[in-house]
Amino acid sequence: MRAHRKRAVKSRSKVDKPSSRQATRKATKLIIIRGPSGVGKSTVSKLLLQRTSRPAVLVDLDHYRFGFVNPPRVDHGLEYRMSASAILTALRSGFDVIFDGQFTSEAHDPFLARIFRAHPRQNYLFYLDASLPETLARHSTKFNPRIGAEKMAEVYPLASPLGRPNEVVVPEGSTLEQTISLIRHVTGI
Repeated sequence: MRAHRKRAVKSRSKVDKPSSRQATRKATKLIIIRGPSGVGKSTVSKLLLQRTSRPAVLVDLDHYRFGFVNPPRVDHGLEYRMSASAILTALRSGFDVIFDGQFTSEAHDPFLARIFRAHPRQNYLFYLDASLPETLARHSTKFNPRIGAEKMAEVYPLASPLGRPNEVVVPEGSTLEQTISLIRHVTGI
């Protein structure tokens, strides 16, 4: 009986010691890429992921938004819950997260509030700005667009900067390389 207790105490002490994975976890970064549909969020996010030397994962809201088959007609918000779960799981596991998503432009968005409560530091917001004609032009070059020009025009007003003090607005004229360099410089990835 005593030998069993000794082993249990011994294993608990190992758990109490911070591992290198736990130390890494404290420094995880959340990089949120926002902007209107067709502005280049996915391209920027994928290049950032390719160029980082840190443990990182890409969470793409569209993966969850368009990944359902025969969803119910009600707006269940499941894509946001699943995205938040993936983001927080990755951050807790020691990965930086690059989140590619267009979502409401309210500064006090409940989706962001949940994530920022759970991960209060090292959060970076980037808004890729472009006019509607520019986003439509960029979108027309997509191989297999998920939405059409009419829907893009409908949702365009929903995408705008949040007005948060730490948000970086990347202007329409920024090249892909300039955008990547700016984000890497600001975030340190």
